[in-house]
Amino acid sequence: MMKHFTLFLALFLAAALSRADAQSLVNTNWKAYIGDPVNDTLVLHIKADSSFVTDRSGAAVVRSVCKIAHDTLSLDDFDGQFACPSQVGKYKVAISGDQLVFTLIDDPCDGRAGALPVTKWMRAPAAKP
Repeated sequence: MMKHFTLFLALFLAAALSRADAQSLVNTNWKAYIGDPVNDTLVLHIKADSSFVTDRSGAAVVRSVCKIAHDTLSLDDFDGQFACPSQVGKYKVAISGDQLVFTLIDDPCDGRAGALPVTKWMRAPAAKP
């Protein structure tokens, strides 16, 4: 009986943590240096139903519709220099301390699929109004 309870508790906590990660992803900013072909420090801004990436100067280089469900983030770019329009990418996301980790599920956009999972994304402060 105790083993069943322990298993139930572990599964419940895992589910709760994955929901907490998705909720805590909304309205966050993540900073990373991206090498070739970008060679710039970028900031990923995640909102409830959209996201955008800005370069060092603050200019948006990608705008996306995003959906967050449990520990999965889907991105569908619609604008920007590095956008992949009509190519929805899906990633498992996890927050570990001040780091955001992307694990590729499926993404037909080679640039995004090659950059997001291998990049060290660190929490960035909110932009000042």
